[in-house]
Amino acid sequence: MSKLESGDVLIPVEHPPAASAAASLGASVQGMGGYVAAPSGVPRGSVLLIQEIFGVTPAMRAIANDFASEGYLVLVPDIYWRIERNVDLGNGEDQAQRDEAVRYSNSYDETLGTDDLVAAVKWLQSASLAAPSKPAVIGFCLGGRMAVRVAAMSNLSCMVSMYGVGIPKLAQEIRAIACAAQFHFGDNDNHNPPAVIEEVRSIVDSRRRNDDEFFVYPGAEHAFYNRYRLDRFNPEAHQLARGRVLSFLKSHIGARV
Repeated sequence: MSKLESGDVLIPVEHPPAASAAASLGASVQGMGGYVAAPSGVPRGSVLLIQEIFGVTPAMRAIANDFASEGYLVLVPDIYWRIERNVDLGNGEDQAQRDEAVRYSNSYDETLGTDDLVAAVKWLQSASLAAPSKPAVIGFCLGGRMAVRVAAMSNLSCMVSMYGVGIPKLAQEIRAIACAAQFHFGDNDNHNPPAVIEEVRSIVDSRRRNDDEFFVYPGAEHAFYNRYRLDRFNPEAHQLARGRVLSFLKSHIGARV
């Protein structure tokens, strides 16, 4: 495969929707869209980056571009594509957009969505050129939950869940993850109160893996990593989490080729 450049892509899936969905979905019903951020040279590895509830927004693309600047080939799949393509509902400050994003997330079929994400992992494996290792997955919010689901179903280098929601319901999936797992939460997260965070920690501890990591950031809120979410962005927690994620990726994916 020739060198990939940053931009939008179409990813084949194993269970395309019926042809009758073509009119509402637009483009090809055979594939899931996505944004690829490519490094300047040969990738040191590949990363599946899963969105928050708001879509493949400029914030998600910026995070992908940031990891690409560190040498990774990053794919942000359009996980809502079976409902509507190219959803972009901001970052959560606007109440109307936030309510609409919640409706999308409630309509999202996570079982079928997991199959789509497994297909995205396979696409990354074929697209990574000389990348030396299996892909990693990183997810935020809803994506943090879906990162757990896809990691339980795929052969990955490592998994990062950033303030994932509904994680205690995925205890079985967490224990099924075969790779190292890293979790991040702010201790002032309105979606993940302290009792929930400690429940997730207990589940992760039950894996008894020395290479798992679990971090809690004092004072940080939900979406603290998203610099576009002005009312929640926490520069100190963001920088600390970014360094930890990059170190984790380097440990499990490998050094630059």
